[in-house]
Amino acid sequence: MTVQQLKKRPLSRYLKDFKHTQTHCAQCAKLLDRITLTRGGEIVSKTAIAQLDTLIDENGWQAERQSWAALCRFCGDLYCKEQQHYFDIIGFKEYLFEQTEMSHGTIREYVVRLRRLGNHFALQNIPSPTSTNAFFDDSLEEWLPPTSTNNYRIALRKYGQFQTLNQNTLAHFQENKSTSDHYPKDFMLQEGGKRVNPDELTVVSDSGEREQPTHLQLER
Repeated sequence: MTVQQLKKRPLSRYLKDFKHTQTHCAQCAKLLDRITLTRGGEIVSKTAIAQLDTLIDENGWQAERQSWAALCRFCGDLYCKEQQHYFDIIGFKEYLFEQTEMSHGTIREYVVRLRRLGNHFALQNIPSPTSTNAFFDDSLEEWLPPTSTNNYRIALRKYGQFQTLNQNTLAHFQENKSTSDHYPKDFMLQEGGKRVNPDELTVVSDSGEREQPTHLQLER
């Protein structure tokens, strides 16, 4: 019996079709207008895509497809190009998307301002603040750019809110971890001949039946 071979096409043709089917950014879910195609986290230009003439069939494309993503220009620039490390730009962007009700356009403005400010501070060798208070008080005031100063000041305060949230989250995690570490990992709750699995918080009797725990005592 002859096995019918799948039709092969250049990879560039598959990518052209793929691009036309993408409606939202794979990172921020923004409705796509101008699309940036990436492979493995790297931007692939239109010229490079046009030169991808390797012939593959549908099965080959489905495997290759996992490496490609369609991003908006903003996310493509943010995630796929080298960034300065003065501010946590990507973390800040994700905070604005997840913790605020800002529009995509407003978020983009905040991120662009902060990135420009980070580049400005880095060029002037301004040391990174050791406290989140610096983003709210006048500690960085003298180094702000002379133009659009108020816009940069607003972006700094918003970044300070992001850093404060990070610190509070970390402190809460460490507090919970300290509390859980008070007991040994192998402790067992029991009542008579019944054992409690501490991970599932259910009572398991010796016969294997699950019951609701009552008057439990801690045994080490």
